Amino acid sequence: MFACRAAWQRCGPLARQSLNRAHLYRDVVPRRLMSSVPGGSGENLLYAVLCGGAFAGALAYAYRTVATDKARFADRVSEIDARPKSEWKPKPWPPKSGENGDE
Repeated sequence: MFACRAAWQRCGPLARQSLNRAHLYRDVVPRRLMSSVPGGSGENLLYAVLCGGAFAGALAYAYRTVATDKARFADRVSEIDARPKSEWKPKPWPPKSGENGDE
């Protein structure tokens, strides 16, 4: 509490003085008007074309990849399904103290 009050007594007048100066300078300095509306002169057109092209390319690549890999995916799934499966059996609980656990 004491440190906060001491800091306020020391820095408070300085803060108030700088705020008053900022208020005075704000009224004196003329405001500059923008020469053009952002993007109105075509400066962002290049960015829009590049981003649109990249997006279209990404969509085309994704579609081509999904369409061509469909047969390969189906073959892999059928191969995995054709593998022999052994019946899963749970280990007895509680485990025996002499059992290794690597079966």
